Order: sequence, then structure tokens, then C-alpha cells
Amino acid sequence: MKKVITLTFALMATITQADERTEIMANNCAGCHGTDGIVGNSALIGLAGLDADLFIQTMKDFKTNERPSTIMRNVALALSDEEIAAMANYFEALPAGEKQ
Repeated sequence: MKKVITLTFALMATITQADERTEIMANNCAGCHGTDGIVGNSALIGLAGLDADLFIQTMKDFKTNERPSTIMRNVALALSDEEIAAMANYFEALPAGEKQ
């Protein structure tokens, strides 16, 4: 029983660390895509509430240059598929809305 409890706490700590790492990675997007993925009056898309599959496909398209963009290609190339998926889930979970 003690091993199960220890394993449970270790797993919870790992999940928390992964969530924090994802949030830190996602914060790098704020400069262009707004705080918490909400951007107002911009030609750039807000990421809050964006469908995870759409985010993943878009990042893959940037990586392969199917969707040309100097800045986003470099961003996408720097991220692993697992990191992109984690960020996709992070942004999808954020409430979409208008920046006040």
C-alpha cells in the first residue's frame, strides 16, 4: 500500500511539472498572440479556446513550410511533437474571449 501511495504522489508531481512546463512554453506565445491566448484588434489569431487538432495541424504545416511563415516556422521547428500537443491541449482548455 505504501508503494501505491508513493507512486501516486510521484505521478501527481510529474503531471504538475508537465503542466507548469507547458504553461511556460505557452507564455512565449503571448507577445504576438496575447496574454492567455487572447488578442484584440490584430491580424494575429488568438489561441485561447482554439481546437487542439487545428493547433497541431497548423504547427505541423509551419514545420514543413506548407504554411510559410519565417517566425512561426522557427517556433514550430524548436518544439517536439509532444510539446506541440501539450500546448494544443493547454490553449484549447483556455476560455476564448475578447481582450478587455
